[in-house]
Amino acid sequence: MSADTRLKLGNALLALGLVMPAGTVFVAATNWRGDLKALLDGILLFGLEIMAIPAVALMGKENYDRIVNRVKTVLKRLKPAGDVGRTRYRIGLALFGVPLLLGWIASYLPDWRPEDYPVRIGINLVLDLTIVSSLFVLGGDFWDKLRVSFARVMGPPDCQGDGTTVARYRGCQPVGWYLRGEVGGTVACLTSEK
Repeated sequence: MSADTRLKLGNALLALGLVMPAGTVFVAATNWRGDLKALLDGILLFGLEIMAIPAVALMGKENYDRIVNRVKTVLKRLKPAGDVGRTRYRIGLALFGVPLLLGWIASYLPDWRPEDYPVRIGINLVLDLTIVSSLFVLGGDFWDKLRVSFARVMGPPDCQGDGTTVARYRGCQPVGWYLRGEVGGTVACLTSEK
């Protein structure tokens, strides 16, 4: 099999993996047994991860890395501008918070949701798209705040350390897995050793 054919088949497997999670809507609409639905939903939900393994094996690591780098380049271009105005930031926070609040309320008040399944799915999709669009309205600074909230080292982005020199800083307080303290007017944040 030629390299071009392997690349095309690998791309087809990746595309199939991307659309597989949409199949959970069709499985949920069937009247199959609950355990069978749960099994198929689990397989379809992790379709990209499942299909990525044979796709990489088929197209080769070099082609896969090339595709991943292209996708990352496109996604980096979509990152919005860093600084936004106060009004735009408040609108973005509303677009971010209201769908979360409505989803949280709906989980505790199931009578509030519509009975018709397609209408409920449509409402959920609109709420999800509103959250995603709010990330673009909020701007790049919010993306950075969101990224830092999942980072291992907390604190300012330039705050790094190996956790071994924490003892020489006076006034360090443990904050979760991290230590934070004042040193000469600057904040020193070093990861604590477990």
